[in-house]
Amino acid sequence: MATTTPRAVLFDLDGTLLDTAEDLVRACNAAVSEAGLAPQPLADLRPLISGGAEAMLAHVRSRDPRPVDGQALLARMLNLYEDNIAVHTRYFEGIEAVLDELEHRGLPWGIVTNKVTRFTHRLLQSLGVFDRPGCIISGDTLPHKKPHPAPMLEACRRLDRDASDCVYVGDARRDIQAGRNAGMHTLAALYGYLGEDDPAQDWGADGMLGRPSDLLDWLDTRSA
Repeated sequence: MATTTPRAVLFDLDGTLLDTAEDLVRACNAAVSEAGLAPQPLADLRPLISGGAEAMLAHVRSRDPRPVDGQALLARMLNLYEDNIAVHTRYFEGIEAVLDELEHRGLPWGIVTNKVTRFTHRLLQSLGVFDRPGCIISGDTLPHKKPHPAPMLEACRRLDRDASDCVYVGDARRDIQAGRNAGMHTLAALYGYLGEDDPAQDWGADGMLGRPSDLLDWLDTRSA
């Protein structure tokens, strides 16, 4: 476990840095509706977003078992999402101020996500923030993705920081596992896409963030 004062911050993307839920759920429900399946409420699909499109579609099909071509359904959802990737997506409230403060303090920040490059880059470009992070590691940047430590360590390399100098913020168990596997500080984003069946208190994170600004308080405590 990391013991030094953090000198860089890494974020998960969906559910931590950006609130992508509405655009993802709209794409999912549009695809399943076209296939003749019943769409599902945002509240039911939101906790599944960290598991990717496959997890969202698996939930839909568990509620409506009519036979469909699963691969075609997945491809249709992803195409719909790509075409409407930043209609409703925004930073979580308070995140932009946190990023401004990190930059003011001279702390580089980056993104490590399991979202594949095809969507990560298009999303960040659509929001006009592609050039802001110090690094962007997507789910297909390396042969491994979270919870494997390789993406985390590659982010450290690109930021020119040791893993023990970094803190990783995420809203899923695999995020905390990835950070811990890499030897980083880890913080659970309680404002993200958490499910009731996997409480963040069980993940072994170094701290909990009820809101984005709590990150700054945590950093202040570490540096005091």
